[in-house]
Amino acid sequence: MVWLGFVTLITIYWCLFISATSGRWGWLMICIWLMPIFAMTITYQSGMEINGLMVLICIVMLLVCRRGLLDVKMWNTKLRKRHSVIFATLYVVLFAMFLYSFAEAQIQGYMLNIQGWKSERGNIWTMILTLIPMLILNWVFTQMVFTTIDRLYCKKKDLTLLSCQFYIASESGVERGFVKGYFLEGIQNGVTYHFRMTRRTFHMLQKESVLKLQTKIGIFGGQYVTELDTAQYLKRIRRMDRRDAKLGIIGCILAAAFGIWLFWFQI
Repeated sequence: MVWLGFVTLITIYWCLFISATSGRWGWLMICIWLMPIFAMTITYQSGMEINGLMVLICIVMLLVCRRGLLDVKMWNTKLRKRHSVIFATLYVVLFAMFLYSFAEAQIQGYMLNIQGWKSERGNIWTMILTLIPMLILNWVFTQMVFTTIDRLYCKKKDLTLLSCQFYIASESGVERGFVKGYFLEGIQNGVTYHFRMTRRTFHMLQKESVLKLQTKIGIFGGQYVTELDTAQYLKRIRRMDRRDAKLGIIGCILAAAFGIWLFWFQI
């Protein structure tokens, strides 16, 4: 149990670090799947029941959602074909697992029983208010799983973009506000292409007016770029990579020290 908690803590740290350095909120969101496991490890006492199914669900969903984010430097999911039935089915299945994991964590005493499962203090309004954020988060998780399925089989396609413009804005294109992202807009054969990208890719390519990309088209039509590591591009972000690497190593050491203190000396 101690080692499970330690590994969970380090995994949470790396997800937070990647989210901060890449600018992708998805890495931060998938940490939510680790909350029931982390809560179980820090509240575990001899004789407490361990729900193995809850642990398995959380680990599998973390890995599946991570697969939808891993190694993607640029992406355009706006072009994906609509498969409402598949998406709705995924949403229902994922929400059932999401709700089960957190409900079991509360029932078993790993987490504070805010929703009032099997408790006399529970009421319908508390349940509704706590379910609304879970429904919204589940939409994000469903998008990640949908992307994972989309990337199971991809066809390669060469794409040359002219008149490239790079900008930082929200998903709706507004330059001010929260949840900003990094975007690219380019033209090929009179068609305008929009890509969202990581922070690292933005600083790597922002001086380019013409881009030759090798994209991968998913089974649902999403476009993904996973290879951009040419010597010319890497030279531009060498200093930033070194700084991020130093911060990551220092942060990892601090997180490991905190984990040792928490799991070996406090619990």
